[in-house]
Parts: sequence; structure tokens; C-alpha cells
Amino acid sequence: MFLVMWVVVAAGIVGLWVTMQQAALQGFQQSLMNLAREASVSVDPGLHERIRRPEQLNDPDYRRAVEPLRRIRKAVPDIRYIYTVVLSDDQIHFVLDASDPGSTSASGRSDQSGVWEVYPHHTKNLDLALGRGGHPGIPVVDEAPYTDEWGTVMSGIAPLLDTRGRQFGAIGVDVDATRLLERLARLRERALLGLIPAGVLIFIAGSLFFRIRRRGLADAQALIDSAQRDKLTGLPNRTVFMEFLERSLARVHEGQQAACAVLFFDFDRFKQVNDTLGHEAGDELLRQIAHRLQTALRSPQWQVGNSGGDMLSRFGGDEFLVLVNELRTGDESVQVAERCLNALTPCYHVLGHELHSTASVGIVTTDQCQGGAEEFVRNADIAMYEAKRAGRGCSVVFSEAMHARLTRHLAIETSLRRAVSTDQLFLEYEFTVDLESARRRSVVATLRWNHPTLGAIAASEFVPIAQKCGLLPAIGQWTIDEACKAMALWRTQNAQAAPETVSVCISSSEISSGDKFVEYVRGALARRKLSPEYLQLELSERDVMRDRDESGKLAGKLRQLGIKLALREFGGGHSSLAVLRGLAVDTVKIDRSHLAELHGNHAGLAVIGATLTLIRNLAMVSVADGVENETQVGILQALGCHCGQGSFFGAPKPFSEVVPLSDSPWEDLLTSL
Repeated sequence: MFLVMWVVVAAGIVGLWVTMQQAALQGFQQSLMNLAREASVSVDPGLHERIRRPEQLNDPDYRRAVEPLRRIRKAVPDIRYIYTVVLSDDQIHFVLDASDPGSTSASGRSDQSGVWEVYPHHTKNLDLALGRGGHPGIPVVDEAPYTDEWGTVMSGIAPLLDTRGRQFGAIGVDVDATRLLERLARLRERALLGLIPAGVLIFIAGSLFFRIRRRGLADAQALIDSAQRDKLTGLPNRTVFMEFLERSLARVHEGQQAACAVLFFDFDRFKQVNDTLGHEAGDELLRQIAHRLQTALRSPQWQVGNSGGDMLSRFGGDEFLVLVNELRTGDESVQVAERCLNALTPCYHVLGHELHSTASVGIVTTDQCQGGAEEFVRNADIAMYEAKRAGRGCSVVFSEAMHARLTRHLAIETSLRRAVSTDQLFLEYEFTVDLESARRRSVVATLRWNHPTLGAIAASEFVPIAQKCGLLPAIGQWTIDEACKAMALWRTQNAQAAPETVSVCISSSEISSGDKFVEYVRGALARRKLSPEYLQLELSERDVMRDRDESGKLAGKLRQLGIKLALREFGGGHSSLAVLRGLAVDTVKIDRSHLAELHGNHAGLAVIGATLTLIRNLAMVSVADGVENETQVGILQALGCHCGQGSFFGAPKPFSEVVPLSDSPWEDLLTSL
């Protein structure tokens, strides 16, 4: 009997001991998983995407991207590491590592991973978080602590999502598990000491179990509340907002409420505040913005367990989302947006500075979108970018036409990456004509794209996309090489009939690349065995005014090679006539906007006449761009303009039709004017 009693008591003690250990471990795991989720929303997707080269380790972009992770690490002393990884070509690469630069382990091994360093160990948890095998990534946590040369830790890993909910990587948080092991050891000691009097043991074990469970529940509740809030503003975070939005949409679909709307706020030029005044000022500005938006909302702020009302959430960076419930009309969401914009208009007082910060707002309601939460937020984001294009500081309601434009934009960006190395891109050549002799003096290379499914796409549409996605330098190099090749062939075919020069427009990215661009041009001329005087490069007035020093240096180096230079779109922006004195160019192209003022506009005539006189006195060649009719030609001749370019002289020609030259219908008319 005595033995049976001790067996029963021992079984009870072992059961309590196992239960207590599991409770402690599960509480620690839940805290770690919440911490990994919280860290994931602090990563800026756009900045993270730009960091992909080893030499970027600890450069300015890297420090800005990793700074939120380093703040989290400092705020939670038990955190050992925070790092991000991406999956590329079936290999796992490190991107960010919150470890301090230069730190090492006890054995002297570097404590900081390098950018794009390959991680060869494909653990099950890392694969689950990255979503390998075609499954969506999920948050995971280690089942037990492990020990290596850096100490005893447990890891939590969570997916990284962009603003549209698409996964682009994973974030890992390694926490020192020493205190957990010490706590488990103390639990074992208490359980063993309880064997002395069985009755006291059961009582003590029961009491300990109750207290631990109660403390664990309290800690878990505190952690859950912390995981639901943005640490800077105290607002609900992205995860909570998406769950709340899903419930609101379900109520609308089930007829329990009339409608709801999402307002996507993005603050214009917020990055300038961080860059000029520092991140402390930026954080304070975000707190004041959050307070103003809370005040402007019509119903009480969201609370845990509340299923209605409006919700304000900080979605990440300077992006805030507002969920407006119980809408009666679609216009009501616009009224809420205007009320919020009015609340944001007065100046902010931040660390002794007066600041103004406008917002662009995208609006989507259940009238425009019948999908789920992810689609809802994506459409609000699309509308927000439309608000930015509309002039910023305003609100725009989503429409399907916006989605169609975005879809086309993405299709063009994806196809353009492949088109650079195919014959889809080609050049046509527009003639520049001497207005006195009607002789075709030179040609301007015009970029064309014939997409296999979208058809002809204008350069004005795909060139800005190429610039945003970093393809413009490659396209520019291809254009220069093709133009040099064409000019060399024309001169070989018929040197007398060949144009004097072939002209190629260069972009701001090529100006900023400086010596690298000069060396490429030198190489293109050498490959095609073309003398430099047959190539003319055109800089736009806007690019020159944006960076006159870099433009001047590049122009000087190109002229040293013997290349001719032209300034295009002159007078189309906020130009200074001094730019003609400070920039050594051979040709000045007057912007086409001035030609519309030639007909019966005395002021317009006076401006163009003065500009042409200045160009002539500086011994430069003047070209009027956008000539469309004979009246313009006559006026330009009378004002002393040297050359013209535009539809009046014919459409751009393919390479094969430039040489030999043939008579054109407009030549007799031009000679008689």
C-alpha cells in the first residue's frame, strides 16, 4: 500500500513536472513567435529589395534598412540575433543582420553575416517560413533550445510580406534561452524536493502549477496585446488590421452591414524629414500624425474584442490605413478622407522645427471591390499612387481602369527585361533638315518597341518604366551601339548621301555614371570603326539644370573625344540662359511647346526670336523641334532658325530607308518658302 501510494504520488509529481515544463516552454515559444511577427512588419520592403550585393554591407542603404531591427534588438536584451533571408535560385541568402559591425564570437568568428552570403543549411523551419515547395510561408519556432559557439538560443522565423501581401523573404529572431533552461531546472528541483512529504508535495506542486499557469496566461495576454500594437504609435498593426478587415468584409457580404471602405494614407516626402532632421524627428512626426488621424475619425478607436467602429492602423513606414465601417453612401468615405486631410494640414512642431506634411490617399469601398482583405488593400494602394500622380495632398477613389493601368505597367516591366536582348527593340531615324537648302543634315535615333502581344509601345510609356526598374542604362548603351553601327554602314554604303551625324538622346542615369558612360561611348565608336564627329549626343535641359556640375564635366569629356553635343528641349522648363554659356554644346534644340505660339502671338515670336539670336551669337546651330506645317517653316526661316525637325519633314524612317536619300514631296515647297 505504501509502495502504491508512493508510485501514485511519484506519478502525480512527474505529471505535474512535465506539465509545468511544457507550460513554461509553450509560453516562451508563443512569445518568440509573436516577437518574430512583430519584427517582420518593421522591415521596409522597398529598401530591403535594393540590398542584394556583398559590397552594400553597412553602407547607408544597409544601415537605414537594418536600423529598425537594431532598435528592436536593443529594446529586448534577450535577443541574440535578428536577420533576414531571401530565397533566390533555390539558395537561401542572408540580406540584413542586426549584429554590430565588427563583433565576433568567443572563437573570433565574425558575428555579422555578409549581404547575399549563402546559407547552406536548409532547416525544416526555415523552409516552412520561406514557403519552399509551393506552400505559403508560415511563422515557426524551435521546439527546444540548442547550443552552438554563440550560446544557447531558440529561434523564431516569420515570413516577410510587402504592402500587397506578397512574400519576399523571411526574418529570424534568435533569443537567449539561458533563462528558460534555468527556469526549467528550478522546476525540476522543486518537484524533486517535494518527494519528502507526499501531501505537502502535492499541495506545493499544485500551488506552483496554478501560479505558473496564471502568470503564463497574464504574460501571454500582455504579449498578445504587444504583438497587436505598433510600438511607435500604439496603433493596431498590419496583422490586426487585416483580420479586422476580413471580419468587416464578411459582415458586408452576409448583409449584416451596408458597406465599408479602406483609406490608404502615404505621406509625401516623409523621407526628407528623416534625411534632414534624423529618425528621431521622423518618429515624433509619425506619432503626431497618428494622434491627428485618431482625432479626425468619427467613431471610437478599435479595442480588443470590438467588432465594429473605425480602425486606424500603422501599416509600416509612413503608411497608415483607416477602415471605415457602417458606410451609408460611397461619398461618405471621401468625406472621411477630406476630414483627415484637413486635420493633417496645420504645421507640425517637431523638436523645435515647423514642418508641413501632406498625404496622398487612396480609397476603395465594397462598391468597387468584392474581393478579400488582400485585394482590398492592394486596390487602395493603387488608388493612393493615382493620388500621387494627381498632384499629391489629395484623395482618389479606386476604379478598375487603375488596376488595368497597373497590370499593363507590370506586364511592360516584365517584358522589357527580356526585350533588351531581342529584336523587339529597334531604332527609327527622324531627319533634321536645313531650313535654307532643304538638305537633310542629320538624323535623330528614335527608340521603338514592338511587343509580341501588346503591339507597338511608345517610348514615352516604357522609358519611364525602364528608368524606375534600372534598365535604362542597358537600353541606352544598346541604342548608342546600334546608332553607331547604322552610321558606319551608311557611310560605307554611300558617304556622300549619309547624314552628317546620328544623334542619340542620353538620360540622367547616364549623366550620373560619368566616366563609365564615357568609356562605353569610346568603346562603341571603336567597335564600329566610326569617327567621333559623326556621333552627336543630346542632353535634356531638365537633366542639365538638375545637376549642372555633373552635366558640365560629362560634356567636357565627351567633347574631348570629338563627339558633338546638343541641348534638347531648350525653353521647355525653368531654364536659365546662362546654361548656354556654361555648357559647351554645338546645337540647341528649341522645345516644341514654343512652336505653338508662332501663329499670331507677338510675345511668343519675340521670345523665340530672342532665343535664336542668342544661339546664333554663341556660334551654335539652332534646331526647331516639332515643326508641323509650312507656316511654321516660313516664320522660322524669317527668324533665322538654322534647322527644323518634326512631322512636316516626314515620319521617322527605318535604317534601310535613310540611305540612299530620295526626293521628298515637301522639298520643293520648302525651297520656295
